[in-house]
Amino acid sequence: MPVITIAGNNGITVEKKREMVKKVSEIVAESYGLPVEAITVLVQGYEKEDIGVAGELLSDRE
Repeated sequence: MPVITIAGNNGITVEKKREMVKKVSEIVAESYGLPVEAITVLVQGYEKEDIGVAGELLSDRE
């Protein structure tokens, strides 16, 4: 069964995570022709000092 991983910086609320997981699960289930219960979504959060973009840490951009 499909496992979807979404990785990003911390800062998204639990309510927004809930909404995102629901929508992603529905789209993937429809695409695979599976019940939504067959979809697993993992949400990984990272601190800004753990994310590098364009050769610099996000924490250094502030």
